[in-house]
Amino acid sequence: MIRVVVDPGCPTGVPETVKGLRDLDVVLAPDRDAVAAELAAGAEVLVTSYWRDDFLTPSLRWVAGNGAGTDQYPLEDFSRNGIELTTAHGVHASCVAEHAFALLLGVTRGIGQSVRNSVTHTWSSMTAEELGGKKMAIIGLGRIGEEVARRAIAWGVEVAGLKRTPESYRGCVPVVRGPEALHELCSWADILMITAPATNETRGLIGAEEFALLGAGWLVNVGRGPLVDSDALLVALRDGELRGAGIDVTDPEPLPQDSPLWDCPDLIITPHIGGDSPNFAPRWAQIFEHNLLAYAGLADWRNRLEHTASEVSA
Repeated sequence: MIRVVVDPGCPTGVPETVKGLRDLDVVLAPDRDAVAAELAAGAEVLVTSYWRDDFLTPSLRWVAGNGAGTDQYPLEDFSRNGIELTTAHGVHASCVAEHAFALLLGVTRGIGQSVRNSVTHTWSSMTAEELGGKKMAIIGLGRIGEEVARRAIAWGVEVAGLKRTPESYRGCVPVVRGPEALHELCSWADILMITAPATNETRGLIGAEEFALLGAGWLVNVGRGPLVDSDALLVALRDGELRGAGIDVTDPEPLPQDSPLWDCPDLIITPHIGGDSPNFAPRWAQIFEHNLLAYAGLADWRNRLEHTASEVSA
């Protein structure tokens, strides 16, 4: 039987789903030291979205990721040791898109400030913004970016997108540009929506210069924390023109308790929960069960990361 160890940080429903599958020897690890111990004892498959160095053992053959990102994994080591990596790419696209809009409405409609006011029982009226007629630049037109675009267009938002390979795009966004157009899109947009993965090329993608070009607009980041320079974000909110921001991801993550970002009144922070949903586990399980057949050589892999690529398509 295939021995599978499940990381304790998996999304709700994933451990129970894996445990319920037939013909698997499943261990639900109580902590990450136990994960490392099970892998050292011969487990072949690891279900996780987290990585640490002692998870790399001679027996490990497949990492079944339950996140869309891959920047946490040692991809060169995986390639060298013949370890397969699959992701949950696309599984939570709709959920993250909804969360992105929650953050966006939170900052444009003054919801974040109103929640802060409720703590002190302060009734303070304000003039909020409408999304209709605004211009949104989506940085990263993968499945999440596409779901955000569909919703934005339905709300009467004018949308343009940035994609690493714009010639390959087939979707609803009418204007799609390559990475060289980042500054042009920042200048054009009212809303900068970050849905791209973290890679060496995208780290620090949005910094002081990009915030200056965006000006009196809004930022939402549901991609990865390192894409946005945290210090530049703080300055843009405190001293610049940026009107508000909503972030589900931070750099570092978790955000330290003493980070000054917590105290920015025009910033809404959620703890990387954009992809969490009761519907996640059933959708992820369909990919996992199919890939069990692929692991046995009976099917083609789904959501398998090619070792020659260092990222999920943006």
